[in-house]
Amino acid sequence: MISDTSTHNQIPFLRRAALLFCIFLITAVFGIIQPFVPLYLEASGLRRDQIGLVTGLGTGAALLIQMLFGKLSDLLDARRPFMCAAAIVSGFAYLSFRSAHGFWQFVVLVAAGMNGLLYLNAVGGVLIGKMVGTGSGGGRAYAGYRVWGSVGYIIVTLFSGWTVSRGMGPRAGIGRMELYAVFTYGPMLFFLIAVGSLIVPDAKRKEKQHHSTSAGLAEHKSFPKNFTWFLFSYFLYMLALYGASSYLSLFLKSLHARPLQINAVFAAGVVCEVLVMTRVGLITDIYGRRPALAIAFLLMPIRLLLYIPAHGPAWVMMVQTLHGLNFGIMGAIAVVFVNDISHDANRGAAQARLAAAGGLATALGPILCGEIVHRLSMGAMFAAMSIVGSCGAVVFLTKVHDSHPAPDSFAHRGHKIFRPLLALLVQPPSNN
Repeated sequence: MISDTSTHNQIPFLRRAALLFCIFLITAVFGIIQPFVPLYLEASGLRRDQIGLVTGLGTGAALLIQMLFGKLSDLLDARRPFMCAAAIVSGFAYLSFRSAHGFWQFVVLVAAGMNGLLYLNAVGGVLIGKMVGTGSGGGRAYAGYRVWGSVGYIIVTLFSGWTVSRGMGPRAGIGRMELYAVFTYGPMLFFLIAVGSLIVPDAKRKEKQHHSTSAGLAEHKSFPKNFTWFLFSYFLYMLALYGASSYLSLFLKSLHARPLQINAVFAAGVVCEVLVMTRVGLITDIYGRRPALAIAFLLMPIRLLLYIPAHGPAWVMMVQTLHGLNFGIMGAIAVVFVNDISHDANRGAAQARLAAAGGLATALGPILCGEIVHRLSMGAMFAAMSIVGSCGAVVFLTKVHDSHPAPDSFAHRGHKIFRPLLALLVQPPSNN
């Protein structure tokens, strides 16, 4: 599943294994944070609108220095020290959840934890981009590494759910005591990331670089506009998806799901994500990044609407399998899109912009969704986020051009009835 390019194979195996180890753990920690942080905040006495504010304010505060990290790591041409520091800070932040009480304490801890996690999540794409460069093989290379992160998520989230469920009685609620174990062993994963980050591949760039065709695109006068439109559509997508997802565990709790059932729902989506991610990189290397991304944009609003009629965890789990065609595509190919249009001298800053767009959406989404849930209902929140996601799809389909330097177009294949849709997946309307 990992790229076999000559540049990649010149890197010592131990360094490649260390990067794989870090990506495995970086995504794995989301298997604890995503389902259990909202439950822990509610168990600590916070209202649902306050839970959104904690998540939003904490993530928003973390964004203030993400761009600085990206530019500074490009300037110094070094990522290992930043990775190590980010992992240690996040580890101590989430470990401190056990002794935290009150709104502002959680805001500070979430800010510290998310600050490190946002950087760690972005830096993997930078390091893989440095190893394989830009061009047609980037999709397969990044997806080959990133898929192991999804495997880590599945393992950790199921183990966490089993651990919490085992300590509960048949009718017990989910309180702070039941979740203490998760916030004891979970943060230890960050300290393992810190160790692995010390030996990840991070060779210094050469003084004279031969920019690829994609790097040339980055210097073209039309590129900033295309990149801006992509970031805007990505922002709307993440605002809708992760604003709604931040309340999914609470939604499941209201449907009387137990911790293992809650984590199984999240794991089901990531299992499908793994299946998609093992193939999507190679497919986008052939046909371009835009068609796969367009599918993710179009399906996500439908997915959010399908949550509304749920009456039990089983229905939510079935809907959650669509996550494979959402983040299974977006989680890998958005990073590859940015790598296509950047080069070693600006890749850190470019990926930091992507992380900032996603982080800002993750900050605002829970706040907005929390207000809707508090004032209206979960169903109204899912419907509102479906509208936001639809707006993101419209922006992407009508404004964003492909980043692949030479995709094999399929716009003229198949029955003529479907060709207008295929053409829209391949490129925006001609007036754009």
